[in-house]
Amino acid sequence: MEDSPVAIGEALKPVSDPAPTTPSRVPEDHLHTMAKAFAWSGTGMWSTQLFTWLATFTVARLLAPSDYGLIGIAQIFVGLVMEVNDHGLGLTVVNLQDLTERQIGQLNTLSVLFGATAFCLSCLVARPLGVFFRMPHLPLLIIALSVTFLIRAMKTIPAALLQRNIQFRALAGIEAASYSTYAASTLLTAFLGFGYWSLVTGLVALSLCSATMTLRQRRHCFAWPDMRSLRYPLKFTGHMLVSGLSWYVYANSDLLVAGRVLGQSAVGTYTFAVTLASAPADKITGLIQRVVPSFFAAAHEEKPILRSYLLTLSEIVFVFLLPATLGLAIVADQFITVALGPKWLSAVTPLRILLMYATAKALTNTLSPMLNAKRQSHYTMWTNVAAAVYFPIGFFIGARWGTAGIAATWVALYPFLAVPLFWRTFREIELHWTEYARALWPAFSCCILMALAVILLGMSLPAAWPQPARLVLEIAVGAATYSSCMLVLHRRELRRLYRIIRPGEPVCA
Repeated sequence: MEDSPVAIGEALKPVSDPAPTTPSRVPEDHLHTMAKAFAWSGTGMWSTQLFTWLATFTVARLLAPSDYGLIGIAQIFVGLVMEVNDHGLGLTVVNLQDLTERQIGQLNTLSVLFGATAFCLSCLVARPLGVFFRMPHLPLLIIALSVTFLIRAMKTIPAALLQRNIQFRALAGIEAASYSTYAASTLLTAFLGFGYWSLVTGLVALSLCSATMTLRQRRHCFAWPDMRSLRYPLKFTGHMLVSGLSWYVYANSDLLVAGRVLGQSAVGTYTFAVTLASAPADKITGLIQRVVPSFFAAAHEEKPILRSYLLTLSEIVFVFLLPATLGLAIVADQFITVALGPKWLSAVTPLRILLMYATAKALTNTLSPMLNAKRQSHYTMWTNVAAAVYFPIGFFIGARWGTAGIAATWVALYPFLAVPLFWRTFREIELHWTEYARALWPAFSCCILMALAVILLGMSLPAAWPQPARLVLEIAVGAATYSSCMLVLHRRELRRLYRIIRPGEPVCA
């Protein structure tokens, strides 16, 4: 039996008997549910990762680079359309928990209509895109990949209902099965000599498996859309669509400018630096974006709970992410030399610059879901629209100083995106910035000591030491320093976070 949104919202409310000891520290029971959701989502994300990686590397040995280039060009358009679909009706259902069953049925119909429209649009533009890129095989490839629009449209609303109803165990199983199907089908068709069509087969098989399993878990009726009753939901959906498109523009404009201004070699260097700088944060950010909207929406009227969610999430992200990004920035030159060789040393400077804002970016990614849950989607939309204007301009200016200039543009302009989001979020949930700073202080203070220890060690080691030995020793000393500082200086807070991440067995009265 499915839990109703009302029941979930009530379950997430703190009990009214004991009063919180501080303004934003409410009882931890409601955080345990979120911790379990993160655990299940992480399990679904990582359970098939090894198999997927092995399949990817094996297929890469069977296919030619030109095959991946053709798929990459096709996914520029397909990815843009998917970005629009993924930021639309599904998030509306998750965030607007007062929707009636009939309204959800109407949105379900709109989802299918949107998918069909996207497919028809792809068929219309496929041939012009093939002419533009001078790739005769591209049109049929785009049309084949666009079949996934129809498949994904059928499961958009049911998947959103699973997410809204905190069914993350079911979603984890669907994700694990879907990516296993993707890896197996891609590997099989590559061995059979399908070439780049093996990649298309894998993506279509992934969508089919995901849609089939989602519909087995949760279905919803269809209803013909009544635009009067859907006025606000469609307005909210419009905000999500524009926000998603704007994000796609500013998030990818650095690579577009680098490719247009700096040339192929510099783009390769910068792309690698971006990938490496984003690696620690992307998995955490992906989990946050997947899990938190349903929890924020269920408690959107409970400011103490929302404050507790934000403080705890930010503290955990900071505890794990800041030492990773700061440590990598300190040893970046040695890491690049040892792991990839001297030919990649030109990536060190942009990598270090990008790592300067990686943790701030991960913290900021919790704010848009919070504002959306508080019915402030228009604010996040206009913030992203503005970013889609000033970031590309900044990248063109920064490109005068090469890859380091483009990376520095992120650091220079990101406060114009982050500060308004923090200000509006703090105002909406009545959170003072000093309370937020206190939540970040344990990780920040220990990272200062870790950085000093690693820098002093690097200065004291003999120059004759081999680079791999220096790197391993510095990483070990940094990890030991950080862990020791957290255990000694912030034991109480660490114990509280541990209880949330891994709650103990309930005690019977």
